[in-house]
Amino acid sequence: MKIKFAAVSAIALILAACSQQEEPAPVYITPEYDKFGTPSCPAGTELATTEAGQTVCNPVAQ
Repeated sequence: MKIKFAAVSAIALILAACSQQEEPAPVYITPEYDKFGTPSCPAGTELATTEAGQTVCNPVAQ
């Protein structure tokens, strides 16, 4: 009985590890706006627009 349980557990673990993983959602930083409404981003990020039309700060690839 223990061998069957171990075998079934091993197969379940292998199938779970090989299952299709979801692509992680990108993480954006909200830009800061000056009194004129001009957006600016912190160092290491650049101003970008998402597919939904939202203005965000996108990390710059190094």
